[in-house]
Amino acid sequence: MEARRGVATYLLVSFGWTWLLWIGGWWLGDVRAAPVTPQMTLVDVWAMIGAAGFLPQLLFALGVFGPLLGYLAVGRYRPFWGRPTPETVFLATAVPVVTAVPAFVVTMASGIAVADVSASAAVGAVGVYFVSNLLTSGTEEFGWRGFLHPVLREHDATFWGAAWKGGLVWAVWHYPLMVMLYWQLGPVMVLTIGGFTASIVAMAWITALVYERSNSLALAALLHGLNNTAGFALVLLFPGTPFTVVSAVMAWVVVAVLERRYRVDAQPSSQGGSPSST
Repeated sequence: MEARRGVATYLLVSFGWTWLLWIGGWWLGDVRAAPVTPQMTLVDVWAMIGAAGFLPQLLFALGVFGPLLGYLAVGRYRPFWGRPTPETVFLATAVPVVTAVPAFVVTMASGIAVADVSASAAVGAVGVYFVSNLLTSGTEEFGWRGFLHPVLREHDATFWGAAWKGGLVWAVWHYPLMVMLYWQLGPVMVLTIGGFTASIVAMAWITALVYERSNSLALAALLHGLNNTAGFALVLLFPGTPFTVVSAVMAWVVVAVLERRYRVDAQPSSQGGSPSST
């Protein structure tokens, strides 16, 4: 009963805060004729102080902290640094590269021209985006892996069961953002959101594996930030590329490979999600 109350509190706070600010910021931006831009960094938002679109953009940016606030609300805190190992650090940094590189290769092979941006400007933009994303989207990991995954692990028992359920919730949390980004596609938007959901479930599996083997929220946040940054870099260099879906497919390829490499335990430990054995 206590666990159910904790999950209910977490979902109410994380979804309520995020959806209210995302939808509210989007609506206010429409009213003020200053549309919200989802990809803005903290630096971009800071630069808008005094502009008509500052408040809508600020509300939208603050919406990402819903999972962190939900984590704080339930009060079941877990180690931040945990016990990273060379193996888990490698996984956290290599997975975003492995999933992104094929999308870059396919995009370039298709003949899509590189954006008119200098190498130094591109590196600077990617660096700023990564730091900003780590401080914003990276904080989601307090909620998704720091609370929800361990609770599901305690009560679901199987790693796969906890990972897909947590991944589905994580995907649904994003849905207002997905609608804002793709509503103009009409019925095709449903397929886009379906593909997004599948990719999020795959990333939930990968991130949960890294988290269980390291007990490190910091490492989960690093993986999260690097994965988002890889997608940003692809769109920055090749605006409008239709091959972002390749990264989603590659995420499932990574799941298949890691599933063969690591035999995740069927039962949770007494701590509800400690590193699994090989």
